[in-house]
Amino acid sequence: MPMRAVLFDFDGVIVQSELVHKKTFLELLSRYGIEISNRRWYREFAGTGSRHIFKVLVRENGINENVDELVERRKKIYEARVRAGEVKETKGARELLLALQKKGIKCAIVSGSHRSNVELTLSVLGLGEFFDLIVSGDDLKQRKPDPGPFLHAAKKLGFRPDECIVIEDSYPGCEAGKRAGMKVVWIRPQANADASMEPPECDLAIDDFRGLKIEQIESL
Repeated sequence: MPMRAVLFDFDGVIVQSELVHKKTFLELLSRYGIEISNRRWYREFAGTGSRHIFKVLVRENGINENVDELVERRKKIYEARVRAGEVKETKGARELLLALQKKGIKCAIVSGSHRSNVELTLSVLGLGEFFDLIVSGDDLKQRKPDPGPFLHAAKKLGFRPDECIVIEDSYPGCEAGKRAGMKVVWIRPQANADASMEPPECDLAIDDFRGLKIEQIESL
């Protein structure tokens, strides 16, 4: 089946923002002495949405904080970091997006982040022109590893799931892609210090986008 679309996760895939996100959560909860390892972040939290993350941390640490207020406060802190230039594009991402665009393959972002965060980052980095669709955490109740966000994106683009390729860095994201009936490319978390981190269930594992050819993805 020909590849018609590539569905990209955003944080940790198009841009290197996962540890910036993580820092903003810990900044708000610093007085409680909470720590989160990079391994746990990518296995459990990345891509699942800020409300879910705060719910888990508040519950397991017995914290008396309003989750909705924490979500809004964190969003503002993160946006300030984006405007300050702390979030960088992933090496090789622009080149891959340009190659896909030239070949007429649709590109979409499927992210658990707030739409405003995604759009702000795309604007700051000048990457918005490459994407035909953005599915954000504001659009659906389902969160990865639920396949809903990827299935929604495929439907909006007018393609069958088996015509779409997913590119993810998180375990929940890869699981969501596989459950959606799509081929999945896993890009190793760039910020993860543990190089021995084993790949989740996927069809292709890569270290970064540099040198990645469209033909490698199409062959899946």
